[in-house]
Amino acid sequence: MAQDNTIYIVPASLQEANDYLAEHIRQYRPMHGCKFSVGCALDGELVGAAIVGRCRDDSQALQIDRIYTTGGRTAYGMLYGAAARAAQALGYWRIIAFLPADRPDSALRAAGWARADPVYTGRKRASKILRYERLLMTRRRWRR
Repeated sequence: MAQDNTIYIVPASLQEANDYLAEHIRQYRPMHGCKFSVGCALDGELVGAAIVGRCRDDSQALQIDRIYTTGGRTAYGMLYGAAARAAQALGYWRIIAFLPADRPDSALRAAGWARADPVYTGRKRASKILRYERLLMTRRRWRR
């Protein structure tokens, strides 16, 4: 199907994606449900997987719950792009991904994603718990 040393998109079941992620991520807890999952392969062997689930905030949006790859430089971009195209084909308006602040965002930009502005609730001062959570995990929100 693909040429030599070319990474290509393959369908992956939830079980296959969970097995791949558990094999490569040390403290991985398997996902129990998803809307769909997609993988990328090199020479017939799975080298990346993404699990896409429902967004809790919006019924017309999906969220990339887990993604990991051991493939080449373009594997993350391929998975982000394939997940966005599949979500659009299923009739969803948006797909969202959260990325830790210390990770590079070049794969998302290459796949056509845009950085989403943070949503403000109108409160002038956040509670202590929210400020503490922001210090622990700084994440950037992306959408397509």
